[in-house]
Amino acid sequence: MRADKQLTEAAEFKDKDSYIAPDGREILYGKDWDARKAELARRSGGGCEQICPTLNIGLKKPTEIELRCPAMAADPHHIIRRSVKRDDRLSNLQALCRYHHNLLDKRKIRSDKAEHLWKSP
Repeated sequence: MRADKQLTEAAEFKDKDSYIAPDGREILYGKDWDARKAELARRSGGGCEQICPTLNIGLKKPTEIELRCPAMAADPHHIIRRSVKRDDRLSNLQALCRYHHNLLDKRKIRSDKAEHLWKSP
């Protein structure tokens, strides 16, 4: 069986194809996936969540500091690939700008004309 029936019913998904797997993974479709992307947009504040190491040379001894990418997010990125073990829980998603998403997932190059993550459904 692919779904945990009790957890799936308790989640009250809007799309009949969305479900919770026995191991807790959420597999979302349609309005449920749109709602998850909106949740990701709220968490990220609309910005890319990639952390970029930067060299700070203003100190006596140069040090590496980490700053969040300043670009706007364009895509939801699955940290553990969907093709490996699809999991649409917020904990497995990262909002990324097109540049960082292309760096992390070289399988497909996204068009700049593609619909942005934050566009209202």
